Amino acid sequence: MSFLDLRPTPPSAQADAPVRWSTYSRQPLMMGWPVALCLALLLLLPGLIGRDPWRGDDAEHFGVIASLLNGGSWLVPSFQGDTWNQSPLYYWVNALIAWPFSFILDLPDAARLGNLFWVSITIVALYQAARATLDTEEARVLPFLALSAPGLMLSAHETQPDLAVMAGYALFFWGSSRLCFEKVTPGSLLAALGLGVTMLSGGFTIALPLIVVLLGIFLIKPKLRLNTLVALMLGLLIGFFWFIHAAAFGNPEPTGLFEAIWPASTLRNAADIPGHLLNVIKLIAWTTWPAWPIALWTLWRRRLTFWRRETMVPLAVLLIAFVLQILTASARPSKTLVLLVPILLLATASVTHLRRGAANLLDAFTLTLFTLTAGFVWLGWSAIHFGWPEHLAQTVTRLEPGFRTPLTIVPPAIAFLLTIGWFVLMRNIPRSPVRGIQHWFAGITLIWALVVVLWSPWLDHGMSYTRMGAQIAKQLEAPGCVATYQVSDDARAALSYQLDRAMPRSAIATGKDCPWLLTETPGNAQEIKRPKGWDAATKVWAGHRRGTRAERYTLYYRATETAATPQP
Repeated sequence: MSFLDLRPTPPSAQADAPVRWSTYSRQPLMMGWPVALCLALLLLLPGLIGRDPWRGDDAEHFGVIASLLNGGSWLVPSFQGDTWNQSPLYYWVNALIAWPFSFILDLPDAARLGNLFWVSITIVALYQAARATLDTEEARVLPFLALSAPGLMLSAHETQPDLAVMAGYALFFWGSSRLCFEKVTPGSLLAALGLGVTMLSGGFTIALPLIVVLLGIFLIKPKLRLNTLVALMLGLLIGFFWFIHAAAFGNPEPTGLFEAIWPASTLRNAADIPGHLLNVIKLIAWTTWPAWPIALWTLWRRRLTFWRRETMVPLAVLLIAFVLQILTASARPSKTLVLLVPILLLATASVTHLRRGAANLLDAFTLTLFTLTAGFVWLGWSAIHFGWPEHLAQTVTRLEPGFRTPLTIVPPAIAFLLTIGWFVLMRNIPRSPVRGIQHWFAGITLIWALVVVLWSPWLDHGMSYTRMGAQIAKQLEAPGCVATYQVSDDARAALSYQLDRAMPRSAIATGKDCPWLLTETPGNAQEIKRPKGWDAATKVWAGHRRGTRAERYTLYYRATETAATPQP
């Protein structure tokens, strides 16, 4: 036996006999929680800490958390002087978790640690929901299936409020699976909690699928009417409590507060729906893989018992949420998390019932895909540092011009150990119907860890505002805030943290007395006209984020005796 062959001897008399899940359920390899937990942490932690805020949602939502921790209003969260137009629960929880860790970690890293809380809540709640209708061995597949979803993996590594919405959906499914014919059950309270968390994280619109399902159970199941009524009323009370309290005592901007609880103002035009529908389908196809094809197999297997609650509840939520995504949401990976939750529940029921050919095909596809992808990641690292392969090196230079980084031994050494670990797991995961899912989980963990270890300097070069912020900081000799004009929210949040200065919009009261003004001009357009009151200001700096000229920034200064110096 090879020293890499750690598999136990199969109990079957035939060496090539298929191995069932129950045969190896107690073996201390991939079936054991210690190894699975280590792989989960290896998947979640790299890229979560040890980097600056990246452009986009990561920096934008971090700005709200930083505002809470720097003296901002907790009742009505704000962003650089403006009432924030999203529900606050995610920011509250992540800020509370970030506060103690901010003494040992940078604030952006500490702010993202709260993501572990939301992902853990989701996994535990969905596992308990699966156990209500499936046996324990089948339910054990769900954590592997959930953590290996590319959409969840990407969203879990950025400051993303949709993670809290996902957790609310998971709690709702846990509660709905425990509804029974008693007067009041814990299921009612859990379903109400899930509905309330969803509303406090994403507003009323995103909670509509859960409300419709509760109303459906109320009408179809007379014996469950008291339970569903308690869940619905209590959930709405939890969700609207903040909105009513903030409107009464928070003195917010009415528009921002209304958008936080009812973000359906971005209803899509009918002419745009067909194109958006295609984009959403493409997005779901890769963000929820491999769960969605297995979920379809579940629907086929249950075609004769289709109207049972364990099938109808997740399917109804999935269809209604899908329609809402088409009508209101943008096509982004984080928006598919609410679709991933019911898909996971449906898929879990059939992973251990896959036909031999389908299970072997998924396993072979997974091994081939991630082995080739790992090789490509190594080639990319070689192109970054050694210029080989030449064609790939030219592509790397074109995407991030001017990138240079010293070659060190530690990252490739760690990546080499991870790659060896992948081949060891490939050889030692026992044969079973779920081996393809386990390989997918291990493979996506490998690729994400390799990308973070080998490519993180290259990614930071194009995704962070660190270098540009350092250039601006050299120009800020006078104290005071920096007003902004046409500057994106993610840039304002990242630069405000780096410069340690407030960066309000020039149109609001706190921005009119600032001695500095930062403007953003898109692409190759001519420099934008300065806002009123800044015509006589002196241009002191112009530049762009490293690696791209699609966003050009200009800094102006004006001397004023009334310049305020608010804190960010």
